[in-house]
Amino acid sequence: MKLSNECLRIDAEKFCKTTQKFIKEKMHELRRNGIVIPISGGLDSSVVACLCVNAVGRNIVKGLIIPEKQGNPEAEMYAKVLAGFLRIRTERIDISRILKSLGTYRFILNKIPSYRLKAKLVRKYLDPSRENMFLKGIKGTSNKFINRGIASFYTKQRVRLVATYKFAEENNLLVAGSANKSEDMVGLFVKFGIDDNADLMPLKNLFRTHIIQLAEFLKVPREIIIRTPNPDLVPGVSDKYMDILRIDWKKLDLILYGLEKGMDTNSLAQQLNMIDKKIEQIKEIVELTYHMRHHSMAPTFEL
Repeated sequence: MKLSNECLRIDAEKFCKTTQKFIKEKMHELRRNGIVIPISGGLDSSVVACLCVNAVGRNIVKGLIIPEKQGNPEAEMYAKVLAGFLRIRTERIDISRILKSLGTYRFILNKIPSYRLKAKLVRKYLDPSRENMFLKGIKGTSNKFINRGIASFYTKQRVRLVATYKFAEENNLLVAGSANKSEDMVGLFVKFGIDDNADLMPLKNLFRTHIIQLAEFLKVPREIIIRTPNPDLVPGVSDKYMDILRIDWKKLDLILYGLEKGMDTNSLAQQLNMIDKKIEQIKEIVELTYHMRHHSMAPTFEL
């Protein structure tokens, strides 16, 4: 099989029509009065918000902004850009006090007062010359610094999920999530977090390459489309694919597509002009994060 961008070309108009029908049907099936989308001004949540507005109308779609005191200040700014573009109402829930009570801010990195200094320190640890901290974390480690950092950052996404569902249930709203296949296959999300749970996930089976096509069709503001995939989770990470996996998301999509189609490491490396070792690393990450994607029921012991 020949890998190229054409492999990931979709009929954006057809997909949008089908998905909007699916969203509307699910809202009525679950007897909800509307839809809430946690928005961060990122590509994925922006596309989901557009699909929901087209599906059921802007009057019953609400954007939920969930900041915390040490998050990326750009997230809220871009979320407001999206809300203005769609003319939807928003609700803001600051989760800083909850995180403080849980001890989230006691992690040493959170004690650094400046966001810029935090980002500088994180970038130092993400330097390609160092061991890959993400890979070390998903393999399981006894390194207390790494474990405390993971717990601190992941708590933020899990508290966001709790805040979202509290708001949704108080207002009888359907929660629309924004997970996608690119981040899903390599575990670049928080298990049981806001990026992992919802009443429906319209983009779950799409690569980031596909979502760009949808965003262009839906006329999402250009400033959002060209934003790097910023997770608003770890200071200093402006592109989670490059900074954490050390690979461009466009190339990653082709690797993941090839792996899905059963291509071997050598063929992928040759076609994408990469070393076998990098392809093997991505393949290993896909295997190691399998449990994150398949946890609808916890493993049980059968007598």
